[in-house]
Order: sequence, then structure tokens, then C-alpha cells
Amino acid sequence: MSPADETREQIQKVLQPYVLPREEVAYRRRILAAHLESCVGDSSLSSPLALVQPSRAVSTPAEARGLHREYLKALNANISARAEYDKVQAEISRDSKSVSGAAGARTAPKPATSNPLEEHLVKIKLQRKQERLRTVEKHIGLLNQRPAASATFMDPEEMFKDTRLLPDVPRKLVEGLALGEATGKAGLTDLIDKLEKQVLRAKFLLKSEEKLLDTVKGRSTVRPENITEHAKLTALNATRTELINWMEAELSKVPGDEPDGEEDENHGATTQATADSGQTDEQLAGIRSKYAQYLAARKSLLQLVAQQPQPAMLPKTNSDAQQERETPAPPPVTYLLTPYLERLLSLSREQKSLITQKSHLNITIAKQLKETVQTLDHLAEESNLLPRHPIPGTSRRKLGFGDALGNSETLNSSSRVKPWVYAADSAKIATLEAVAEKIEEGQVALEGSMRAIQEIEQLLGRNPAGEGAEKADVTDDDIWLTEDKPSARAGPARKHARKESKAGNATDLWAFLDGSLGLLKANDE
Repeated sequence: MSPADETREQIQKVLQPYVLPREEVAYRRRILAAHLESCVGDSSLSSPLALVQPSRAVSTPAEARGLHREYLKALNANISARAEYDKVQAEISRDSKSVSGAAGARTAPKPATSNPLEEHLVKIKLQRKQERLRTVEKHIGLLNQRPAASATFMDPEEMFKDTRLLPDVPRKLVEGLALGEATGKAGLTDLIDKLEKQVLRAKFLLKSEEKLLDTVKGRSTVRPENITEHAKLTALNATRTELINWMEAELSKVPGDEPDGEEDENHGATTQATADSGQTDEQLAGIRSKYAQYLAARKSLLQLVAQQPQPAMLPKTNSDAQQERETPAPPPVTYLLTPYLERLLSLSREQKSLITQKSHLNITIAKQLKETVQTLDHLAEESNLLPRHPIPGTSRRKLGFGDALGNSETLNSSSRVKPWVYAADSAKIATLEAVAEKIEEGQVALEGSMRAIQEIEQLLGRNPAGEGAEKADVTDDDIWLTEDKPSARAGPARKHARKESKAGNATDLWAFLDGSLGLLKANDE
């Protein structure tokens, strides 16, 4: 960071508490104007008192109190600060004028009161300009030393002599356009933007090619129906050859896909590679010779396919010549290959589109699967159900970074859902068991309470022996069902119970007290 930027940042930090938005300043001015108007007591105040001239000092009266006195002090400080700011600004402008005059004259000495910041900036500019000039001078000297007139100056073998050899075919292309790590990490939005740009560029190129084709068709005198099948086949073979050459050139430009670890190992084994350099050169020479033989064989094969079969010519007789004149020439055999070649081209386009669609679907499915697995992992970490009911035989340890990378290819949503299903079933079974236990405890408590009630009724004499025997026989009846029986049936039962209670008074606890307790108390008095 340059000193000018540091100075500017320091000034901004100092002035930041005093720099406010326009609405905030207007709001504060309105509040101050209203407060001063209430203090002054003059209803004819039309403008805020903050608009004070810098040259006029404001005196603080003795009767000013509170916020009014503080405001007047702040106003005086503001006036003095503005005057000091104007003074410093005038000095800076005067110094800058003197520096510009000294730079224009180039002979006058620098003033003693020049700004050090301006001098530093000028020095930096001159240093950068000097560095640029030195760089240009250096490269001009290097260009002058190059033997541009020699025959091997632009020879590719001399230029790429010390460079690393490119691989023949990359591994990713051979493995069937497998998705690499870079493709998996690339954002979907970036890929969509790039695809839209490529489509738009292709549309523009298509329009320009169509215009160029229309102009060429208008200028050319050759009609498509006049072109022979042999000419079409020759053009198609030439196009195929150019396409193969272009594909080989593009494949040779693709760099190798060796990982960093292999590069480090190769770098550590450079000594052994230098020892086997002679064998490597021999192998490369053999590969080059075989590739040259392959190219020659392919060219000869294409030439043989392009040529028409010519049978052995016998000396023509007069009758044969007359027959040749009468019979028309048979159509060439090459037109039979044209539909098959067109079909092959269409199949290659379809295969390319299918591969593109497959890669897109794989990327989309992988992204959705990754999001689903992340959501399930997050819920599993926050869940209280899974730790209580884990699947037997599984551990709940957390995977490290290396384990996550190793298991990234075997992510399966079904394996993440199985613990939830097992935990839900276990929780359901545990809940049912707890409810059954509570019901049993309630039944036991209910039986105990019924026995206690019977004992209390026996102590109070409300439970006859016969009724107790009948109730002892019926133990499984519900007490609520017995209360909801019809009243017609309950009437005789009540009468019978009253009779039995009268008959059983002799065996009651209070039967020995025969007489009136009130009379006994009166006699005692």
C-alpha cells in the first residue's frame, strides 16, 4: 500500500464520526432549530442558526445554560476548525503551484516548503518509468542478439528441443469421458453460463456462415445436381482426413493427468531416469517409426478407396467399340458408400449428444445425492432418537477427512435411512411396552384400591356378608358398568339391601350401644 493510500485511510478514519448522511444532517438541523427557537422564544425564526459565517465569532452569553451553552461552544470550535482548514488548504494549493512551476522549469531549485507526499509520489512515478524503460531496453538487446537470419531460427525441433514431450492420448479420454474431480467441483451455475455463451456464439457463427453460403451460392455457377458421386466421395474423404488430423492435433495439446503425488515420485526418481535415457530414446524412435508407417498405410488405404476399380483392358475390336457407343456407361460404384457414411456421421452425432446428456444427468444426480446425504447427516447429528436406538453391530464414531474422501464414491441414501427406520420401530416397540407396563400397574393399583374400599366398608358396616360373597365371586366386572345398569333393576336391589342391613344390625360394631346417647349424657349431668 502506498503512503498516499495510508494517509487517505487515516483521514477517513478521523473524519468518519463527523461524516453523516444528508437526511441525518437535515434531521439534526431541524431538531437544533426547534430547540433554539424554544430557547430564544422568537416565532419569526425562518432559518436554522447553524448557518453561521466563518468570519463571525459567536459570543457565549452568561445566561446560556445546558444544551444552549454546549451548542455555542461547539459552534465556536467549528468556526475555528473551518478557519484552520481553509488556511491549510491555501498553503497546500500554494505549495502545489510552486512544485508544478519547478517541474515545468526543470532548472529552478525545489522550494524548502514543498509537500513531502507530492515528492514521494513523483519519485515513485519516475522509478516505475525507469523500470519500464530498462525492461524495454533489455528485451531489445535480447532481440538484437537472436540469429533471426539463420535457417533454424523458427525450426520447431530446435524451439521445442528442451521441452517436455506431450502424451499421446490422455487417460480420461480413454476411460470413456469419465467425470474428473475438477468437473465435480465446478459450480452448476458457471457451467450453465458457459454453455449459454457457447450457444450464443454458435448462433452468431451460424448466421455468418449462412450469409457467406448464400453469397457463395449466388456467385458459383456449379449446381448440386451436376456434381457426380465420385466428386462427393472425394470431398467426403478429404473432410474425414482433415477431421482426423484436427482431432489428433487437439489430443496432442491435452496435458497429462498425473496427480501431484506421482509428480513428486517422478521428481524423486530423476536420477534413475537419466540412467535409462538411452533406452527411452530408442523406444521413442521405434514408436515414431511405427506411427509413420501407420500414417503411410492409412493414406494408401484412403487412396485405394477413393480410386475406382479398373479391370484389365483388352484390345478393343470394332464390334466392342460399337457396343460401347450404343450402351450408356454404368453408374459409378462409389455412390453405394455415401449413404453408409452419412449414416455413420449421424450416429456419431447422436452418440455425442447421448454422452453429453449422460454427463449432465450424472452431475445432477450426484449433486442431489450429495445434498440429500448432507441433510441426513445433519439430522442424524442433531437427533436424539438415533443414539437411543442404534442398529446393533454399528458404531457411531465420526468419520475423519480421509474416511470421507474414501467413501465419497459409495454414498447411498438407503444406508442413511435404515438407522431412522430401525430407530422408529424400536421407539414404537418401547412405547408400547411402557404403555402395557403402565396399564398393568394401574390394574394392580385399582385392585388394591378396591380391596381397601371393601375393607373400609366392612369396618363401617355397610357391606353385608351375602353381598360381600356375591361381589367376591364377580372380580372381573367393571365398576363403571355396574353403575350404568337400569334403575328398574336397581330398585329391588336397594330394598333388599335395606332389609339385609336391618337384619344385620345385630352383628354391627355399634350394636352394643342400645339406647340414646343424648339421654345418657343428660342423666350423667
